[in-house]
Amino acid sequence: MRWSSSFIPTLREPPAEAETAGHALLLRAGYIRQLDPGAYAHLPLAQRSLLRIRTIVRQELERDGAQEFGLPSAAPARAIEALARNEIRSYRQLPQIWHGVRGSNVETIAFSIDGAPDTGDAFARAFDALELRCLRADASANSREFIFLSSSGHEDVVRCSECGYAAKLEFAQSRSAESTTPDPEGDLKPELFHTPAIKTIAQLSAFTGTPDTAQMKSLVLVVDETPLLLLVRGDHQVSEKKLRVVTGCTEVRAAEPAEIVKWFGASPGSLGPIGLQNVRVLADNELLGRRNMMTGANRDDYHLRNVTPGEDFHPEYADIRRAAEGDHCTVCNAPLQFIEGLQIARTRTVDTAVRVLTEDGEPVAPRAVSSELDVGLTLVALAETFADRDGLALPATVAPFTAVITPANYNDGLQRESADLLYSRFISAGIDTLLDDRDERPGVKFKDADLIGIPYRITIGKKLAEGKVELFDRRRCSSSDVLLHETVTALQLAASSA
Repeated sequence: MRWSSSFIPTLREPPAEAETAGHALLLRAGYIRQLDPGAYAHLPLAQRSLLRIRTIVRQELERDGAQEFGLPSAAPARAIEALARNEIRSYRQLPQIWHGVRGSNVETIAFSIDGAPDTGDAFARAFDALELRCLRADASANSREFIFLSSSGHEDVVRCSECGYAAKLEFAQSRSAESTTPDPEGDLKPELFHTPAIKTIAQLSAFTGTPDTAQMKSLVLVVDETPLLLLVRGDHQVSEKKLRVVTGCTEVRAAEPAEIVKWFGASPGSLGPIGLQNVRVLADNELLGRRNMMTGANRDDYHLRNVTPGEDFHPEYADIRRAAEGDHCTVCNAPLQFIEGLQIARTRTVDTAVRVLTEDGEPVAPRAVSSELDVGLTLVALAETFADRDGLALPATVAPFTAVITPANYNDGLQRESADLLYSRFISAGIDTLLDDRDERPGVKFKDADLIGIPYRITIGKKLAEGKVELFDRRRCSSSDVLLHETVTALQLAASSA
């Protein structure tokens, strides 16, 4: 392909509308353009790279026996599930792994009652082949996500560098740091005390001189139209995702002030678990074994001290708190790291209502796993991974072209003739090549070639008089002089040793 007839709108300055560092690089390199917030058009360079990424993903899926389907653009996952419900009738048809492509996404779904390979493993191998490092993090009780670590990502992730545990923040399991102030000893009785205008944990700490870790925080929610009092340690926060898993609810909302007064007899800021009727109480596991804590008295401007969970009230217990800085891993007790990332793929167990008959004629529901990989965001992650101050430096496996031939002056007869000859030889050798035949200064051509990230640049310039050209390795930032007639062989050797 010739540059002069290609659409490669590179930019000299970083665009202000970029969402992430990877988006900024792709915008500058002329791979994408933003249409609306969060919506991008993939230009010709990106389309070539996306096709290469899809090919790698497809190869890994089909290595495990996956078969490809053509899917509608709308709701492809539901379409492939509907096919499974209608077509799979007997255990003899299983296992099956199906996948399809829609737009910039690869949608896959697998059905098995006897252990078809996990499509997430195929994704993991694809990311390895792409040289892309991703965390495979727990996202819920039945789903895992592949997270590319990035400071400009939108996902909060917790991981343990010792044992490899990783999870989304809202679902992460962790062990909190112990309170620096021990609980008061003794079998003390709840004691009412006046707390005028005290409504928050911080205000109560300042008023009493006790740390927030010695208090129980109360949060009132309405879960499937039923009131629920949640209790966590004063310095902790509730995770709604964990709450949904624990309760199995479908709807959650904050209680209205009037509802709270009706159920508790007091306003928010003075609420607690003592003396409640017809209100379910769910306490975080971190309150197990705690003694003589502070909580609201269900009376405006009053609190209780010396309240012991399990003695003065009897809640249900569950892990409902959000992991926090300073927490430790529940597996190996190492300190947890809190990082940001970009979700580029996920796998989840789903109920597809597929039913098959066993050999004995018994109906069973096979395991169903739905997997999705966003190829567009994979390219964004690759851009952020393989870049330097001059632009992209993509691996040959995903770069839009393997080589760019750059004559310093294409209007020079000898340079033009040599460039056209090399271009013809490269194409004949199966090397995907871009010929920069533009009437531009050499510096502009070099900057553009570096910016768009093509792995190898062949520069035709002054040394052509000696029968030589320069072979530049973009990723290694190294160059060597090779004879013109040996350029194809030299490039193939360089690519094979990369």
